[in-house]
Amino acid sequence: MINRRNIIKSSILLPSLLFTLNKAKSAKNAHVVIIGAGWGGLSAAKTLRNLDRSINITVIEKSKKFYSCPISNWVIGQIKDMKDITFSYDSFIKNNNINFISDTVTEINTNKKFLTLKNLKVSYDKLIISPGIQLEYNKILGLKKALNSNSVFTAWKAGEETQLLSNQIKKIKNNHKIIISIPLSPYRCPPGPYERASLIASYIKRNNLNSKILILDANQKVVSKGALFSEAWKDLYSDIIEYRNDSNVTEINLKEKTVFTDFDEFKFDLANIIPPQKAPDLLKYAGLLSNQKNWASVNSYDFSSKLSQDVYIIGDATDRASVGSVPKSGYIAYSMGKVCGYSVYNALLEKPSPSPSMINTCYSLVNENEGISVSAVYRHAKEKNKIVSIKNASGTSPQRSETIAYNAWDWAQAIWQDMLT
Repeated sequence: MINRRNIIKSSILLPSLLFTLNKAKSAKNAHVVIIGAGWGGLSAAKTLRNLDRSINITVIEKSKKFYSCPISNWVIGQIKDMKDITFSYDSFIKNNNINFISDTVTEINTNKKFLTLKNLKVSYDKLIISPGIQLEYNKILGLKKALNSNSVFTAWKAGEETQLLSNQIKKIKNNHKIIISIPLSPYRCPPGPYERASLIASYIKRNNLNSKILILDANQKVVSKGALFSEAWKDLYSDIIEYRNDSNVTEINLKEKTVFTDFDEFKFDLANIIPPQKAPDLLKYAGLLSNQKNWASVNSYDFSSKLSQDVYIIGDATDRASVGSVPKSGYIAYSMGKVCGYSVYNALLEKPSPSPSMINTCYSLVNENEGISVSAVYRHAKEKNKIVSIKNASGTSPQRSETIAYNAWDWAQAIWQDMLT
């Protein structure tokens, strides 16, 4: 079982960081700093530590606990509780000899190779950035103000908002109108909004509520597992879920409880508005985003930045145009972390890295008992300089099943165990 004790206070770990390391000449005296302790950052740290016990590894994470985005929809759908997706970093820190700082990075200086935090500066030899996403609230007029209410949520980063939205789902009454909006792709976790809609519909059905869900999707069609979701909605929720494509939400009026798209307006009692997303501004201010780019360009064979030496970027913040056709998912970040860990280790030894391969598995529940899935195996195509899926090694489940739902929980527990211990 994963230890859920409170996180070790960062002050205990700081003394070992209050000095500047000399430029590393080998892996033994290298200092690798990792920004972000999510699926990508944890995976990279564990990989590095398994390769070499002598590397100095510092992980910087502003959150004091790990909240899992995968499975968070189950909390919103009243299948699991927050405690089921919330973990301490204690075992990860202790078992892997990690310098863990609970703080926020405010500046990355890639020329002088140091980071500015709220409370100190940290130098590095190699830097791995796994920062996740930044929600663009300002792309939807009125959204930021509406989020201060009890009827409008984004809940697209697991944590406090997950619980707040879950609490409101419990308060759904007869004839309530729920709106879920989906931004244009790319965004974090492509099937996530559709799973969320399915699980809220399942809650409505289980409780015999005469309530409706309207999905406003800015995309032309369901972007992941489309046929399987559509079949489930037709079979299970034909009287609950209405799906509208090409419906980009542009404004929300909290006072009138109205959502506006480019062409229509819709009343709501509860709105889950998922805004457009991009790489965090921290990367832009550090010069790690190309002009007019929302995502970070990296070399697909090792995830090193195309704009700065000794910097690696993994996870949702990366640009598909440079990486290849991989989704922005937790498991992809986890796979990227492993590849990046090996790449950084080989770079410290001044050795070339082998051609990378990755896998992705993604489960979605359509009700409390049945799930659907998609999986893919990827390789690096040297001729395209991209990560590509291997033919006949990818695909979706043929239909929804209880076995898939059961496997989804085992899958999540196995990865949490690997990352957090």
